[in-house]
This record gives sequence, structure tokens and C-alpha cells, in this order.
Amino acid sequence: MSALGRFLLSPPACRDLGTLRRAVAGHTILVTGASSGIGAATARRLGEAGATVLLLARREGALGAVAAQIRAAGGQAHLYPANLADPAGVQAVAGRIQAAHPRLHAVISNAGRSVRRRAQDGEATQDLPRLLAVNFSGPAALLLALRPALAAGGVVVNVSSVSARHVGAPRWSAYQGSKAGFDLWLHAAGAEWPRVRVASVYLPLVRTPMSAPTRAYRFLPALSADEAAQAVLWPLVRPVVRAAPWWLRGVELAGLLAPHALGRALRVLERWEAGQGGPA
Repeated sequence: MSALGRFLLSPPACRDLGTLRRAVAGHTILVTGASSGIGAATARRLGEAGATVLLLARREGALGAVAAQIRAAGGQAHLYPANLADPAGVQAVAGRIQAAHPRLHAVISNAGRSVRRRAQDGEATQDLPRLLAVNFSGPAALLLALRPALAAGGVVVNVSSVSARHVGAPRWSAYQGSKAGFDLWLHAAGAEWPRVRVASVYLPLVRTPMSAPTRAYRFLPALSADEAAQAVLWPLVRPVVRAAPWWLRGVELAGLLAPHALGRALRVLERWEAGQGGPA
């Protein structure tokens, strides 16, 4: 990425492997959504830095490929196939993890799903319940089940989005609502967990399989999965509770001071896209 792109897009990030190694070597760290994209890149980086990486996602074959990459580079990886939208499966995988790894030093809560569609159009496809299950209730249930295994001084990192912090945008209601809801839940729950730090990383656009279906995104600047992973790892090397692009505070402030103006601008864009027959 160019220096300009890094300035405009990237949250604080841990780009130095030695710094990461000093923070995580010998630690046991769970990464959800580890079969591709940001989760896979994060898991590989942790394995390279000497952590024992627990990989959780739905697709066992893809998880196996990531684990093979970590092991080929000299790291340690263990597979835990599970669907976070299945409550019984969440409890079962949490039990397996705790039985094999009674002490966790960190959980990277990365698993998520994105759908860009009008709220009314998403009723037939059950967008809201599906995204709430994967982005909110499933990750929350997993963390509650794993809470006894989180060591004193442990860290929970929520891989979130800048969209969880700005005003509601057309066609993103299910995604924004589920991501913002989990973010608030996690920080409220974390306040009840002594000696466990909760941190959220609010990422800008990242080029992953999840973002690929939105055609307009192909022309916008974006982080790679590896660059996003470096940002995700920042809370493991610094005692922060938030990591975000520098401009997100200004967006949040504008949402407080001028919500009507922002809302009108977004509605204009929605009417223009609808008139163009834009993607749902």
C-alpha cells in the first residue's frame, strides 16, 4: 500500500513480527472465521510469531488448508470446525476447546457475514436473523462459554467495521445493526470480566471474499487481508480498547452534530442507485 493509502485507510497496526512475537509467543489464541480473508491472514501471522493458534470456522477443508500453511512455516495450529449460527454447535465446540486448551490468552472474534440489500427485500431471505446469528448472538454465546478459560490478562479482540460507528446507511441495516449491537454488547459484558481487556478494531473496506459481491467496492481503495490482519493484532501488542482510522472520530462527531444532513445525503445516494438499477 502507498503511504497515502496507509494514511487514509489504515488503523494503527502491528507490522513488526518481532514486536508481535514478544507479545504472543507461547500463548494460545483462538481466531474465529479463520478459514479465509482477515481471519486466515491473522491466524497465519500469529502462527509465524510463535502462538498456538486455534482455528474456528464452518469449512473444515479450508481450515485444514490454513492449518497446513501455519505448520509448514513452523507454527502450531488446531482445527475446530463449527457454525456460530448453531447454538448447540457453539456449546459443543466451546467444550472441546476448553477440554484441550484450559487456558486461553486471547480470542480474536472475527467471524462475520455481510449482506447488502434493502431491509424490505431481505425479509424473504431472512437477512436480519441470519446476520444476527453470525455477527452477534453466535459470537456472544461462544465468548460466554469460553469466559472461564480466558486467563487473567487475557484479551478479546472484536474485528468490527467503521460502519458500526457511523449513521445508518441504506441497504446495510442488517449488517450495521448486527455489528453495532455486538460491539456494544461486548464492551458492556467486558466491564463485568475482571482482568480481561476487550478491544474493538474498526476496519475500513477490506478486499475479501465477503466484500467481493458489491461491485461498487471494486473501484474504492481498500486494505488487503494481510494489512487488515496487522491492524487486528494491534490490541495484542498495545493496551488499547479501540483501534480505528484517524478519521472515524470525525465521522462519529458529524453523526452527532448533523445527523439530518447526513441522512439526507444518504437518501439521495440511495435514490440515485435505485434509479441506476444498482446491486441489491
